[in-house]
Amino acid sequence: MLSFNFHQIFNFIKHSFSAKRGGHNVHSPFVYQLCEEVFYNTNGFYDFKTLNDLRDNLLKNKKKLQIQDFGAGSKTFKTNIRSIKKLAKQGISSQLQSELFYKLINFLNCKISVELGTSIGLNTQYLANANKNGSIYTFEGSGELSNFAKKLAQENNCNNITFINKKFDEALPAFFKEHNSLDFFYVDGNHTFKATLNYFNLALRYKTNNTVFVFDDIYWSQEMTRAWEEIKKNKDVTLTIDTFYFGLVFFKTEFKEKVDLKLYLG
Repeated sequence: MLSFNFHQIFNFIKHSFSAKRGGHNVHSPFVYQLCEEVFYNTNGFYDFKTLNDLRDNLLKNKKKLQIQDFGAGSKTFKTNIRSIKKLAKQGISSQLQSELFYKLINFLNCKISVELGTSIGLNTQYLANANKNGSIYTFEGSGELSNFAKKLAQENNCNNITFINKKFDEALPAFFKEHNSLDFFYVDGNHTFKATLNYFNLALRYKTNNTVFVFDDIYWSQEMTRAWEEIKKNKDVTLTIDTFYFGLVFFKTEFKEKVDLKLYLG
């Protein structure tokens, strides 16, 4: 998130003052473990060097793609012709964020992971490498993006990814007819109130006690923030973690009272 609007700036300042730093004063053992093992774990993982070298290569790639955008549009790009290097710099998850998702999947041992919004497929490879025995299903509406991401995975011998080149609204119901549970559900596309809640409600039927939902760009617009607040109110949601950049949703029944936490990532 490189270009901030007033809504984002205002909420970032609020978040900076109210968010917890580190695992201090966190009473839940599970959340404390998340802080120690995921959010503030500074240990390097073997895969990170390879993945971050791949990121560096993409940042130098001048190839241009014709993008089909079926969501709320882009605040960064003014045209649908976009270079790989600009997408790698401004249109995908940051290194910090991708590494956090890797750690999260690794920590929770997620076996079935779904990503809405493949883009160039770099973040997808972080998800896939986090549990090489797991399966990643990544959805992308744009054919050129999906094809590029698929080729990138093949070139890097990343074989546990299934690429689905369809609009989310069409593909998700069909996917869930074949899969009756999921462990990790990441939404990074179609940043509208209606679409975000639709994806949440659809996936909600297939969550388990150990499932985590991740919603990217929860302060991207007033609409996205309203969707995030609605999700937090759902009766099945027992724990939410707001990092400003993205929000995590858990459904653990051992939480007898709902916990809404803000964490500062810097």
